[in-house]
Amino acid sequence: MPVNAITALIPRLFSLRVVVLVMAVVFALAGDHFALVGWADRALFSILGVPEGDTPAAILAPEALGPAMADRGLSQPPWSDMAVRAGLAITALYLVLAVPLMGAAVSLPVTLLFGGSLVVIQAALMFYHSAWVPLGVVLTLLVAGFVMMLFWLQPQKHIRALTDNVREARLRLSRLFLKQGHIDEALEALNGCPTCADELDLRYDIAIQQERKRQYDRAADTYRSILERRRGFRDTPARLAALEKLAPENTTLSPGSFDSTRTLLMPEPSVSRPTLGRYEIEREIGRGAMGVVYLGKDPKIARTVAIKTLSYQAFDDGQIGDLKERFFREAEAAGRLNHPAIVTVYDVGEEADLAYIAMDYAKGRPLSDFGRPGRLLPLHQVLDIIARTADALAYAHSQKIVHRDIKPGNIIFNPDTGDIKITDFGIAKISDDSRTRTGAVMGSPLYMSPEQLKGQKVTGASDIYSLGVTLYKLVSGETPYQGDTLANLTYQILNKRPRSVREFNAELPNGVVRLINKAIQREPDKRFASAATMAEAVRRLAVREARQEVS
Repeated sequence: MPVNAITALIPRLFSLRVVVLVMAVVFALAGDHFALVGWADRALFSILGVPEGDTPAAILAPEALGPAMADRGLSQPPWSDMAVRAGLAITALYLVLAVPLMGAAVSLPVTLLFGGSLVVIQAALMFYHSAWVPLGVVLTLLVAGFVMMLFWLQPQKHIRALTDNVREARLRLSRLFLKQGHIDEALEALNGCPTCADELDLRYDIAIQQERKRQYDRAADTYRSILERRRGFRDTPARLAALEKLAPENTTLSPGSFDSTRTLLMPEPSVSRPTLGRYEIEREIGRGAMGVVYLGKDPKIARTVAIKTLSYQAFDDGQIGDLKERFFREAEAAGRLNHPAIVTVYDVGEEADLAYIAMDYAKGRPLSDFGRPGRLLPLHQVLDIIARTADALAYAHSQKIVHRDIKPGNIIFNPDTGDIKITDFGIAKISDDSRTRTGAVMGSPLYMSPEQLKGQKVTGASDIYSLGVTLYKLVSGETPYQGDTLANLTYQILNKRPRSVREFNAELPNGVVRLINKAIQREPDKRFASAATMAEAVRRLAVREARQEVS
């Protein structure tokens, strides 16, 4: 037996309650052999059994009780021994169970009433049935046991008070940690806390949070600890069974068990939906180069958000630093912008295995869905989209933000409302931020400006070039350059003339062709002077084309 178990057992073995129970057993089995045990019977008989007119003895001698009973005409009924043992059992249970619950103040009058009832019963048997039942042994156990329990109650009261204080302190501390999101500290605060309903409720809440934080192995351990304390607590067995099904054989569940190619959501209804920060994950809505994008909800204000994640498990340790810098730069860049056509960033956070950005959920589809032959949008609608995108870029440029990755896939279009949102500022250049490296080559090669490919300084003119290629794609379904390798594509962009958009859409108006050609000039100073200038030119063209259609 472990030393700790023996140490915990010793106080119980020497508890005064155990002594009371042992005393009851001894009285029941061998009470006749102890003269002192019969003192109550002799005292009662000396008071009740002496005939009227005689002088009552204080306490009869033990050997004189039998002859005195015979002179009085009293006899013990056959059921006397059984009644005494039943009385001893009831008294012992009252002393060890009821008295501690009632406390000294309440149990004292109850004990006096109990003892008085024994005297009344003895007197009634003597006067009405000429029977003598030695209930004095029960009275002896009651008096002696109650005195012993008084000695036990006094320190036990202080111990209980201290235990209650410790429990309440640990529960308050655990609740505070859990509210602050420190799950491990909240669970540790419960160590040594006596089991009670509040403690079990708190452990259950901790396990739920562990589920939501995808700490499935720890949640399973917490559920097991709950079942060790109370079997069948709430739906703990079902939740534990669901978690155990998630773990492949001979593996452990951990936050890192979900990488950028796997969804956070679990099909088991018994497992809580995961959370990132304060956001509850509802479903996957997309995937990117860094991680998965989820549809989530902020439960405090019932706001639906898109949550973009960067999974650390999907990349080498040497890449994480640069990727995190890019990822959080997106939040910084988009967070500085407030424009109806630019996605709004609400929050950014980091957990043990991933980072996330919570942003405005833009309903709709990426324009890349409308950049294929046979699925092209009407020209007037394309021009309207490009004009509004140019307006948004002009605003971003005025805030010293260059997107650097404009392409159809980063523009969300809602066909029902016509709204657009520019997304993915992951490689945006913040021109007043000295930490941003201007020589880095980043972006989508098909839409990348020549100066980006050369690693030169990038300005708003680069976004104008990329928007021009986007317009080219949306009206033709193709891009001005094609290459089977990155090196070949780069060579063409830097040295060759772009393919005419008329090769793919011969019906395009001349104005659209000229606008595209100006936007995708190789030299930045030959393009539109600004995104605002481009937006104005696109709108003039749209008006002119609309007039021609009417005429």
